[in-house]
Amino acid sequence: MTPLQLKRVTMISFSGAWEAKNPTSRTTAQAIIFGSGRPTILLPEVEPVTKLHSVAIAWDGSRVAARAVADAHQVLRRASKITVLTVTGEKSLQETDAAQCLAQGLNLRGLSAETMPFVSEDCPVEVSLQERAIEIGADLMIMGAFGHTRLRDFVLGGATKGILSDVRLPIMLSH
Repeated sequence: MTPLQLKRVTMISFSGAWEAKNPTSRTTAQAIIFGSGRPTILLPEVEPVTKLHSVAIAWDGSRVAARAVADAHQVLRRASKITVLTVTGEKSLQETDAAQCLAQGLNLRGLSAETMPFVSEDCPVEVSLQERAIEIGADLMIMGAFGHTRLRDFVLGGATKGILSDVRLPIMLSH
């Protein structure tokens, strides 16, 4: 067991030596996200988060999205507002009402959750998700990190790769 596997969460600050466009920074972040077995919070170079009022969940109904929500349980319990963001028309969702089912499940557990489906127009999904989360005043966005091996190279999913290149708000990634 590595020291990172003993932690509940790992935080990576994208400031100073941690630059999103720096390949070494991205590779290190990627290794932590996919190798630690724990959630990772990416912290952009913005004002420090002093409260956790509003949390956005980037939801596509996938296994990694479900894992991210489960890993964020303690964080979600502290939030007074949870918004389930779903990009429609980008890829086929496993269930058309998956976001509504998630919000209902969170509400049944005493959490205040609502859904916000939207269409990602004229920009990549990772940009649309972050912009929408910022628009609604989210202090943190939770999302699953997708990646797979292709022969001998590790390949990131599109949204995960985009997030690591452009972190705009604190994001909790889980694999």
